[in-house]
Amino acid sequence: MVDENLTDEQQADIIRKWLRENGLSIVGALGLGFAALFGWDQWQSSEARHAEEASGIYEQIIGKIQANNQGEANTLLAELVSNYSGSTYIDQARLRLAKLSIDRSAFDTAASYLESIDAESDNDVLLNIARIRLARIRLQQEQYDSALVILDRAETDSAFYAQINDVRGDIYMQLDRADDALAAYEAALTDSRQPPSIDRAYVQAKHDSLNAGKSPLLTETTDASAATE
Repeated sequence: MVDENLTDEQQADIIRKWLRENGLSIVGALGLGFAALFGWDQWQSSEARHAEEASGIYEQIIGKIQANNQGEANTLLAELVSNYSGSTYIDQARLRLAKLSIDRSAFDTAASYLESIDAESDNDVLLNIARIRLARIRLQQEQYDSALVILDRAETDSAFYAQINDVRGDIYMQLDRADDALAAYEAALTDSRQPPSIDRAYVQAKHDSLNAGKSPLLTETTDASAATE
């Protein structure tokens, strides 16, 4: 602090001396502050540009899928994986390519896309979708134990709870584990925590075919759900 008892000229001398000694550090600090701000803006712009580029490649992949050109779609997917690691567009592209492979009955190819999501994705929603679809493929391939292991990795406390139990029930049916299948279907049908994510009538029919008649609990639950839809 400048002593107020000093003359104006003395105060000015002190200020000039202080600036000579500290001016560079002030300028440097201001420069660093501006550089940090500028760097943050640059980083944000770079991230936005990066995401836009990844989106563009994803749109090209969709176009190739719609044109039934899986080879070129795979080439674009490889570019996406190589240059845009961590982008959710990679998972989405793999899901779309897995669907195309399933439509072609190329189940092993479809499984490879889904396994990549299972191994690499950090998006819980896409992970659950991939795991449920992969479990259905393993069910179709009669790899029942593998299908159950995959479902065990899915997040049961989520909007996918009913779907997971529906698939689990189908697996248990194939394993002749009727009681386990009934319990799984009932869990799917009585899940009221999330909006319906299953074909309730179909799951109910599978349950009834095992149970030889409707469960009063399930009938009541189904009717209540229908009344609110």
